[in-house]
Amino acid sequence: MVIVYALVFFTGGGKPEPKLGIDLQGGTRVTLTARTPDGSAPQKDQLDKAKQIIEQRVNGLGVSGSEVITDGNNLVITVPGTDGRQARTLGQTARLYVRPVENVQPATPQQATPALAGQTAAQAIAAAKALRQAPGGDAAANQAAVSKLTAQMAKTDCNPRNTDPLQGNDDPSQYLVACSQDGAQVYLLAPQIIDGRDIADATATTSSQGGAWIVQVEFRNAARDFWPKYTGANIGKQTAFTLDSRVVSAPQIQGAITTPTTEISGSFSQSGAKDLANVLKYGSLPLSFKSSDAQTVSATLGLSSLRAGLIAGAIGLVAVLLYALLYYRMLGFLTMLSLIVAGIMVYGIMVLLGRYIGFTLDLSGIAGLIIGIGMTADSFVVYFERIKDEMREGRSFRSAVPRGWARARRTVWSGNAVSFIAAAAIYFLAIGEVRGFAFTLGLTTILDLVVVFLVTHPLVALASRSSFLSKPSVNGLGGVSEVAKERRLAAAQSGAGAAASQKESV
Repeated sequence: MVIVYALVFFTGGGKPEPKLGIDLQGGTRVTLTARTPDGSAPQKDQLDKAKQIIEQRVNGLGVSGSEVITDGNNLVITVPGTDGRQARTLGQTARLYVRPVENVQPATPQQATPALAGQTAAQAIAAAKALRQAPGGDAAANQAAVSKLTAQMAKTDCNPRNTDPLQGNDDPSQYLVACSQDGAQVYLLAPQIIDGRDIADATATTSSQGGAWIVQVEFRNAARDFWPKYTGANIGKQTAFTLDSRVVSAPQIQGAITTPTTEISGSFSQSGAKDLANVLKYGSLPLSFKSSDAQTVSATLGLSSLRAGLIAGAIGLVAVLLYALLYYRMLGFLTMLSLIVAGIMVYGIMVLLGRYIGFTLDLSGIAGLIIGIGMTADSFVVYFERIKDEMREGRSFRSAVPRGWARARRTVWSGNAVSFIAAAAIYFLAIGEVRGFAFTLGLTTILDLVVVFLVTHPLVALASRSSFLSKPSVNGLGGVSEVAKERRLAAAQSGAGAAASQKESV
């Protein structure tokens, strides 16, 4: 608990509050308008495929509570909170290519100049492509065409606010004039040597050298064998990774890369690296999209529903605690203490999950938490009843605790295993808010085991060693003790009667 709350208050810089879902706090909506190269309407299967990939990206960010719906030729993404950056990132086409760098220059400010400066650059690209592919092409003419592209670099708009760069001009088989993501540099790039569809996996991590955030990419198919050969033959040259026609990284090859993974480095923040890894991992969208301005949407249920849910959970918890105190007395007090510990841990973990993986707590998630904490109380009842069973057989409270625990923990393990399997099945098979319910239910199931094994049982074991707490009037087990005494008396009387009968017969 100390570690969890040290992370809550001393890392992340945010408020110690869970992130709330769309139904409780509202969110930000971004509309993605599909565009095809010839301007025709997109096909339904293309929109369905794009929606499926975006939903996978949403799931890749964690249980974020985002919604993706199809509206005509548009995809509408709604994310919790007021930050529309995440929604725009989810809509990236993720057209990643690896291209050799032919030239690089500092970008110059432009005055409303479209990226690639229109058809002139496109024509130069086509000319360079034709000369490059012509058998025995004139090297001087080829160099002249590339020189045109080099001159065109000075006219390219690299303003990072240009959210629609190079649309329709990024043919991977052609030369490309592209900007860096921060707009500081402009590159002349040769045709692609590796397609992003040959990416097997992508993971955001920190560099072992400087601690900066990087993206580790693992290639597959022919690219897996080609990349070591290419890097070995081009040591000292720059190679660019382009995403949606912008250069995300252009590292210099220091040596042959023979490891399964390659690092994409750049000025990445933690969220930027995770976003990039997410869109690369789940593949390219079959359509390009133009995003609208982010719009704030109101909560579908509101804080009054949250307040009602919390009040309902509190009433149920208080009822359980009162019953436990009346029925188990001292053991009921230990139940109350254990449930308080479980609730505090759940709250801290909710804050950390919202801060680091974007988890948002909606009303269905709150229902999962309440049910999970109630199941924790069930585990206590199983344990205490096993102790009572041992005492009914004539054992003292102190000797009944370890024996009762040995019997109870198997039941606790089995019950929680069934609950966790059910929660996992619901999480992987369901969609939308039901996944949030399954996630919180599974989380509290794990916490149930932690609390019972590391808090409740040690406390009961300590109580059994106290002469005061072992008194039947204190621990609430007086009735069981009386039953045990009656059984021992009955057994003694039965034994005495049997002995007398045997004596008479003799």
